[in-house]
Amino acid sequence: MRKSGFFPRLALVNLVRNGRYYGPYLLSCGGTAAMFYILRYLTESDIVASVRGAGYLQSLMYLGCIVVALFSIVLLLYANSFVMKRRQRELGLYNILGLEKRHIALLCLWETLYCAGASILGGIAAGILFSKLTLLLLLQLSRLPAEFGFEVSVPGILSTAALFAVLFALTLVCNLFRIGRARPVELLRSDSVGEREPRTRRLLVVFGLLTLGGGYFLSWKVQNPTEALALFFLAVILVMIGTYCLFTAGSVAVLKALRANPGYYYQTRHFTAVAGLLHRMKQNAVGLANICILSTMVLVTVSTTVTLYLSCEETLDQMFPHDIQVSQDLTHLDQPLDPLTPERRQQETEATLTWIDRLLADSGLTAEHFSWYTEVRASSSYSGNTLGWPEDTPGDYVTVYLITAEDYARLTGQTAALEADQVLAYAQGLELPDTFYIGAQPFRVAGRLDQGLPYNSSTLVSGSESTELLLVAADRQALEEIASLCLSDQGVQRETFRIQMDLDGTDEEKLDLAWDILKTNVDESVYTVTSRQDNAIDLYAMYGGFLFLGVFLGLLFLLATALIIYYKQISEGYEDQRRYTILRQVGMTDREVRGSIHSQILLVFFLPLVTAGIHTAAAYPMVSKMLALFQLTSTARYAVCTAGTFTVFCAVYALVYGLTARSYRRIVA
Repeated sequence: MRKSGFFPRLALVNLVRNGRYYGPYLLSCGGTAAMFYILRYLTESDIVASVRGAGYLQSLMYLGCIVVALFSIVLLLYANSFVMKRRQRELGLYNILGLEKRHIALLCLWETLYCAGASILGGIAAGILFSKLTLLLLLQLSRLPAEFGFEVSVPGILSTAALFAVLFALTLVCNLFRIGRARPVELLRSDSVGEREPRTRRLLVVFGLLTLGGGYFLSWKVQNPTEALALFFLAVILVMIGTYCLFTAGSVAVLKALRANPGYYYQTRHFTAVAGLLHRMKQNAVGLANICILSTMVLVTVSTTVTLYLSCEETLDQMFPHDIQVSQDLTHLDQPLDPLTPERRQQETEATLTWIDRLLADSGLTAEHFSWYTEVRASSSYSGNTLGWPEDTPGDYVTVYLITAEDYARLTGQTAALEADQVLAYAQGLELPDTFYIGAQPFRVAGRLDQGLPYNSSTLVSGSESTELLLVAADRQALEEIASLCLSDQGVQRETFRIQMDLDGTDEEKLDLAWDILKTNVDESVYTVTSRQDNAIDLYAMYGGFLFLGVFLGLLFLLATALIIYYKQISEGYEDQRRYTILRQVGMTDREVRGSIHSQILLVFFLPLVTAGIHTAAAYPMVSKMLALFQLTSTARYAVCTAGTFTVFCAVYALVYGLTARSYRRIVA
């Protein structure tokens, strides 16, 4: 054999012989590379760029690329660390047989080149193969028309190859550093080196409980959606720190407590499991904490995105209660040389109604609901029981909406006979007494309304609950008097004439009418046209992208979880193999061995699942507040989606557990 071909061939033989370790490693690397390519493909795709809502979709896919790239670093380094740890004895034997460290380094180089080539080429090939399918899925979730054609993203191929080439180079550096520091004797004895019984670190347990409790407390404490968003990442960091601390130190304390319980510990199936776990919990704890955190990420990510997507129609109902709304800015018409008199206001609004009636008749659609009203909006200040301009009445900022009783009757079908000093009121964010003051003038609340004005809102993300006040005045004269008292002579008020309609046609016909109104709009600075159907396209594009990315990242986290579980089972199996052989020799039956194995596996691998469920339940209040930022005020659907996600995840987790447990049993059998 030529010397130049010795190390490449030996590296290939090593990979095949250690297929139990390298198989899942290469599958994980290739799967992650395929995911990264697909997201890069969707980011660069001309097909995605040509559809409505491309800005939302491509921005979300770009965010997904960043998450996958960062996560790939952790996944590859973890998997490589496990594989090299299992091969320490083999590398030490090579050194004893005469290979120098530079030869072993060359061997590692060839192994890394083989792994990188297989993972990168296989991942890109799989990504190209499934890219069209994922594109169609994304368009289907976003309710966008399917586009024909097949693309191969050259930038996606180059960026995927570059990213994973750098990552494999990083793993090679880590391996060479480990080999350079280790001595041959240490490598040969690595499999037989055990762990001492860990001490119970009470301070670390207390610190873990405090940080975990702090994260839970933040979740239950927040009441404001904006505050929930600001504190979410702090709560996540606290929970992660607490999880690592409790799995590291708390698990030792729990195992010692079980050992101190004679009724539990001195049973054949529990004795060996508890004793074995206790002496290697230091290395177990980090892996279990990783599984727990990844499981929590899957549950929260998938449940929130599914909830948002299923609540899309509910969000549309809140943001756009009517099919079409036309708003005419009357304040724009009020000029010093040509003031907006009552006569001119009536002429302008009647002309707008005539224009809309004509376009509606030309469309052939029938209005199931058609209403209009004039709204005056004023900025004011509220203190105690008094409304006024901030300079006169320092207090909380409040937006005051004013309409007449006539417009209120047209909107609701309910008449309201009011005197000049009486109003109907709807207050949000403030306590309005039955008698209050505007300036120095008293007003009485003749009735309280259940909701504010049903006008469309083009703003999806809402911040903290605003302080608003809707007042229904007796007539136009009373309305103007209230507005002047709220503003004194220094404020600015806005007057808007709104027309709202619900139509009986299809979504396409309603959208065509909205576009006709917009195209015939002679002055865009005066008229604004809002269509529910038009905004639904953008909303479904955004929420469909959220769901796609959530499920995509959930699969990535699940892949990492399965890989950690598999490697943990393999590691546990080889460490327990000799121990169970000795136990059989001293008289333990095969049935007792199987019972002990079953007890140990259940204790180790279902503890993270239970903890992840507790974390998800604790995050429920904070996440539900954050969902309110997207106009999702009902938390019942989120609770159902969370429960459904947890049920499905438990089934998948149990399947992964069952498959990996078979590998463990084959090793220790």
